[in-house]
Order: sequence, then structure tokens, then C-alpha cells
Amino acid sequence: MGEIMKAVDPVIATLILIAIAVIAGVFVLRQFLTMANISSGQRFLQVQDLVFVRTLSVDGTKMNISMTYSVKNTGDRQITLKEIRVPDANFTMTDLDILLRPGETYQGSLQIMTNADYDVTWEKGTEHTAIFVYQVAGTPNVESVSQKGTVQ
Repeated sequence: MGEIMKAVDPVIATLILIAIAVIAGVFVLRQFLTMANISSGQRFLQVQDLVFVRTLSVDGTKMNISMTYSVKNTGDRQITLKEIRVPDANFTMTDLDILLRPGETYQGSLQIMTNADYDVTWEKGTEHTAIFVYQVAGTPNVESVSQKGTVQ
């Protein structure tokens, strides 16, 4: 009359449960790593040093501001430093085209203000932001990283 159903062998059931657990674990790990990459936003350019130097005229009414910086390619592809901006000084240097191979460091200096009227916002000890715009080899988009530097 009725057919007797047999149970799954406990060893096979255990293997199936282990396989399901491993697949679920791999899926969770993959999602975690994807979210970590999105939230960290891999940067290929690291600003290692940024200093603004202010010099005043003899009478103290005019000032010059220069910027020294050091940047490093921390990625695994070549990058091109395209532009540096200092918004507080209304300064933009374009068409730099400085090539940095992976692991390479570049040090530079720029005159960002010349014979400008004295401005209290550029007192020694104040902080200002510089924005470094770069392009990673093989990608069409440019990326940027900003860093604060102190006036000395």
C-alpha cells in the first residue's frame, strides 16, 4: 500500500549543511569587502606633507604665500597629477601632468600669492586646504584628494 520513505543519511545531511554554511559565509564576506571598498574609496594619491610659508613686506602691508608639498602614489597603477587648487587663495595650477608610478613620491613648491594685500586669515598657525586633482592610468575620470596645511 504505502511506500516507506527513507531518511537522508546523517553524513550526507551534515555535508549538505556544511556546504550551505560555507556558501553563505563566502557571500557575507564578499558583501562585506565590497562595502568596505565603497566606504573607504581607494585613494591612489596620498599627501604626505603640506606647508604654507608666508613672508611679509618690510612695512607689513603686502605678503607672499608659497606652498611646499609632497605626494605619493599609493596605488598599483600610474597616476598623473593634473591640478592643484588652494581655494582660500583663489589659486589653481592646471596642466601639471606630473607622472607618478606606483610607490613613487613627488615633492614640489608653488608660489600661490605674490605681493597680495596683507590678510589676517593667512596668519602663522592658520590652516588652509589644498586640493590635488589626479587621474589614474586607464580610467577616464579624474579624482581628487584634499589636505589641510599650516601657515608657517
